[in-house]
Amino acid sequence: MKQLPAITWIALSIVASAAAQIRPPQLGFAGAADGSVRPVYGVAGNFILGPSITGEAVAGHVVSQAFSGSLGLLKTESSLAAFDAQGKLLATTDAAAGPALFAFSLDGLTALAYVSSSDTLVEWRAGQLVTMPFSPEPDTILAIALPNPLEASLIVQRPDGIWELRFLLTRAGVVSQKALMGVTAPVLALASGELIYSDANGIVLRNPDNSEVHIAGRLPAKFSLQQMDSNWVQLSDLATPRRFAIRVLSGREGFYELPEGRQ
Repeated sequence: MKQLPAITWIALSIVASAAAQIRPPQLGFAGAADGSVRPVYGVAGNFILGPSITGEAVAGHVVSQAFSGSLGLLKTESSLAAFDAQGKLLATTDAAAGPALFAFSLDGLTALAYVSSSDTLVEWRAGQLVTMPFSPEPDTILAIALPNPLEASLIVQRPDGIWELRFLLTRAGVVSQKALMGVTAPVLALASGELIYSDANGIVLRNPDNSEVHIAGRLPAKFSLQQMDSNWVQLSDLATPRRFAIRVLSGREGFYELPEGRQ
């Protein structure tokens, strides 16, 4: 049998090693019904969930999570944690029981978490989770957003509808407010200024200029919305283990079901 040259063996070894490292593109992180947070791989309509990123490092099931594309936050019954794009935990802090709302800046360097059970606002900045002075409105807070690193907004439910309130992170007090006509709860606010909510036919994406994109989908009766990546949003059925992915990338919007996570 003819022997292959040494350079050929080296080339074949490099190709085999590279092939072993190839994996589908990562679309972000999603929360599973088993209380884990998992990376999502694949393409629209064909997803694979990776192994849980929490493991023994985070005690308890995750009740809320979100990922911006570079930074993630997750909430268990007793803690709040930040993680990076590889799923590595960056910092943790104690937190009151119950879910949390999250917001990210466009540059991914700053983030906020609001824990409703304690009316606490926690900021991620410069590698730390820091509790901030916060005087919440008496209204029900539905979502939070970070339009810029110095300003935050609250999406709140009032008797006369849903409103957006803006305030500076450096001082207390609302600096502006406006009614969000036609918006329904649950609602998710992104740093880009988009609002994501539902209507009778599926999902609505409202842009900052008030133009809308409608995505057809059969939605559960009760659900929550979480940011899964800069271009993806997770919709979680609150009555069953079913989870869905909403693609919000302009011109490529869509509504898809995610596979169930397993321990």
